Amino acid sequence: MLNCDIERISRIADAIKKSKNVVCITGNESVVECGKMNVWDDTNIFRVEKTYGKAPEEILSAGEFSTRKERFYNFFKKEVLGDLPKPGITYEVIKNMKDAGYLSSVIAFSIFGLEKMAGVEDVIELSGSVYDYYCCNCRKDYDLDYIKSFKGTVPLCDECDSAIRPSIRLFGERIQNDLNTQAAIACQKADIVLVLGVDLYGSKIQYCTSHYRGHNLILVTENEHFGDKYADEVIYTKSQDFMRCLWQHLSRD
Repeated sequence: MLNCDIERISRIADAIKKSKNVVCITGNESVVECGKMNVWDDTNIFRVEKTYGKAPEEILSAGEFSTRKERFYNFFKKEVLGDLPKPGITYEVIKNMKDAGYLSSVIAFSIFGLEKMAGVEDVIELSGSVYDYYCCNCRKDYDLDYIKSFKGTVPLCDECDSAIRPSIRLFGERIQNDLNTQAAIACQKADIVLVLGVDLYGSKIQYCTSHYRGHNLILVTENEHFGDKYADEVIYTKSQDFMRCLWQHLSRD
């Protein structure tokens, strides 16, 4: 059930129609709505610590990959690649809005590439993608199929026999400067910033939103967070429910 009234969505839709530059930022909540297990909820954190001996963010770290690649990949293959989500209504609407000219930029904080799978082009993927890999030594690129079909626990390069790593930002690593710059410039130019399922308290999202100079930072989130205060407007509902209703208004003649 959508926890916001029709008047609010109608007003937001009208503002988007009148705007020349709207940026959409997607996060983890939108991914979970598409069926991906959330390893950071309380139940799964306990299970992960019991199974692997560390919390998810400790395993998905640059230090873990450098020193304990087998444990890293045991976790990564089962917990990250085990139930890859497919794009749902949220991403379908993002594609529709981009095609209709309502969105100027799409910024993704998740690593699951749902925006691109939905057909959205020129996505700024701040954390990389689980569909891209490269050799740590010779830098040869690999795809997900190679990782899945590799017989050993740690996938190795077929040219230099070195370990292959996912092309994602691991915990302890910074977002690439060029991607940070692209996201910051997009937010700086925006009339409206629409944030779907991202806690605004995080330093990575704040780097983007701190460059926004307008007064239409709209956050859609299912649960309350401390960082909600940084938004100009907060709508407490699922991203997919909001986006479905928003598109109904945007697609009216």
